[in-house]
Amino acid sequence: MTTYRFQIGFALIELMIVVTIIGVLATIAIPQYQIHVGKTQVMRVINEVGQLRLSLEECLQTGRTVIGLGTEDCDPRASASNLVVGGSQVGLVLPNNTGVAQMTSPLTLTTSITAIVSNQVNPKLTGKKIEWLRTSSGSWSCSSNIEAIYLPNSCSHNANL
Repeated sequence: MTTYRFQIGFALIELMIVVTIIGVLATIAIPQYQIHVGKTQVMRVINEVGQLRLSLEECLQTGRTVIGLGTEDCDPRASASNLVVGGSQVGLVLPNNTGVAQMTSPLTLTTSITAIVSNQVNPKLTGKKIEWLRTSSGSWSCSSNIEAIYLPNSCSHNANL
C-alpha cells in the first residue's frame, strides 16, 4: 500500500523569493514615482503661471501698467492655485490654502511673473521659485531654482533664483 502526500501551499523559500522580488521592485519604483509626481506638479505650476503672460501682454499693448481692478488698471486674471503661495495683487480674497503668482508692478517691457511653490507638493519642490521673464523684444523665458530633473526642457535651471 502506497500513500501519496500532496503538497498544498507554498514552501518558505518560495515565499521569501516573492517577498524579495517585491522589495526590489518597490525600491526602484517608488523613487521613480516620486520624481514623476514632482514633474507633473512642476508642469502644472509652469502652465498656470505661463497663462498669465497673455494677460500681461494685453495690458502692455494697451498701456495699462499698474496691476489692479480699476478701469485703467491691468487685471491679470490670475486664478488661485493650491500649488502656489502668494496673495492677490488686485485685492481679491483667495480661498484658503491657495495663492497666485506675483507680477512686477508697474509692468515694464522686462516684467516678470514669479510663483513660489507651496508646501502641498513633493517636499523637494516646496518654497522653490518658477519665473517667467519678458525681454524688451517681447519674448518670454522660463527659469527656476527647482532641480533640473523635475524641469521640462522649456524651463532652465537657475540656482540663483
